[in-house]
Amino acid sequence: MRKTKASLLVFLMAVLLQFEPALAISCTWVQLDVEGPPARHSPAMAYDSRRGVVVLFGGFTGRDRGALMYGVTWEWDGESWQLVATTGPSPRLGHAMVFDAARGVVVLFGGNDGTFRNETWEWDGREWRLVAQTGPSPRSRFGMAYDENRGVVVLFGGIPRDTGDTWEWDGTEWKRVDTEQAPSGRSRVAMAYDPNRQAVVLFGGRLPDGQPAGDTWQWDGERWTQLESASPHARARHGMVYEPKLGTLISHGVAFAGNADTIVFDGQHWETIPGTDRAGSGRGQAARGALPVRRIYYGMVYDGARESTLLFGGWDGSAPLGDTWELRCE
Repeated sequence: MRKTKASLLVFLMAVLLQFEPALAISCTWVQLDVEGPPARHSPAMAYDSRRGVVVLFGGFTGRDRGALMYGVTWEWDGESWQLVATTGPSPRLGHAMVFDAARGVVVLFGGNDGTFRNETWEWDGREWRLVAQTGPSPRSRFGMAYDENRGVVVLFGGIPRDTGDTWEWDGTEWKRVDTEQAPSGRSRVAMAYDPNRQAVVLFGGRLPDGQPAGDTWQWDGERWTQLESASPHARARHGMVYEPKLGTLISHGVAFAGNADTIVFDGQHWETIPGTDRAGSGRGQAARGALPVRRIYYGMVYDGARESTLLFGGWDGSAPLGDTWELRCE
């Protein structure tokens, strides 16, 4: 009997310890009172760790004829947004950007400017440079992340065909990587590098049948591995970053169930951060506390200089947004 009770106690302690990191998290969304880029959805953002600024490019004002597509570059220095370039890639949406720390440049790939694109551009803080016009097929709404351990850019999925291919950019050329196991073809995924796992993590996305996915995968440079983790809700058109102070991945977005929440992944579990769940299906509805309105297709990156996650813009279901938010965690 004593052995049975002792075993039960050990089991219960193990269960509690699994959830302790999420329960101890304290994060607050703060809206910044700043003038920024005009309202838009589907921009791309990347944090330039060498210069300590967030770079934003592109985006779209709507979905109807006459909507404006942007092709200018903005930077955020923690105090204000500054327009820094009006030339470079064509105006577009659905592209992706990451910062290549080994080479000190922001890498932009793909998108849609009325036509699906597959060129690769680099931004060095002064000008854009076209560096490749071959590689992955023309696409948008794909996932992309920078693998800090291996020094390569990793790309997965996208439309127009809800592809399930994996590519890597080494600064010179794109290479397709074929594996026996991989996530199913999808678009509108979120990807981020997790230094604890030394792997790129992929979460969610939109499947070919239009349904959102709730699975989590990691890519270590050789194989995709599905992680046994339960997501609070399946989702697509969301963002994800690594939060160094917490040692976890953070994702924010609208789930299939209608909630907009901020969730954390410690490598084993997804958990909703207390106080960040905006329930209900109403577009832009009010909720307790100061929270971003429900949105999709926004820009989100971790700002290392300010030690916070920066969120800009998006689409609330009826109009583009132009607000700037920080998620501050302890």
